[in-house]
Amino acid sequence: GVRAMQAAGEQFPALAGFYPKPKEVTVSWILSVQQLCGIYSPFTVEANFNGDMPTYNIPHTICHELSHLKGFMREDEANFIGYLGCICSREQAFRYSGYLTGWVYAGNALYQADPEAYMALADQLCDQARRDLAGNNAFWDRYEGKVAQVSNQMNDVYLKANSQEDGVKSYGRMVDLMLEYYRDPERWVGGR
Repeated sequence: GVRAMQAAGEQFPALAGFYPKPKEVTVSWILSVQQLCGIYSPFTVEANFNGDMPTYNIPHTICHELSHLKGFMREDEANFIGYLGCICSREQAFRYSGYLTGWVYAGNALYQADPEAYMALADQLCDQARRDLAGNNAFWDRYEGKVAQVSNQMNDVYLKANSQEDGVKSYGRMVDLMLEYYRDPERWVGGR
């Protein structure tokens, strides 16, 4: 994760510099029950991740949490920077995580706008991606319940109290940033 973010920092100066080693939460099931992939601790300045979740989620989560260390506290920005960190990585697992996470967010947005177009694209996914997405859904479905609902509500209130008006919906606004990036990638280089 550190190397991925440093590679992103070569292209995007705002991401350059030191990153501490991300840490797996010792009792990751606590995050699973809350349906959380990771958590940034401002008190210890640490990026923490849920080691129990499906493996493909871990690289993006690590990069997402590390982005908070550079001052990107908005969740849409952290998701997008997590995506950039992954796709800038030299590691295939990180690139896969970034692109598959990007697919999930973009796919969800497309499904809401045009379910038929979504289904046509989803049919083109490779078998590995389909298995990973099915495994991801099965994993998180095990933790549906009251604790997850309360956790989601608390996160929503926290985000809104910290000037993220869309609350938990702000995570999905990563798609807007991805679209802007692909419309004009040169604008993003150099932190402009």
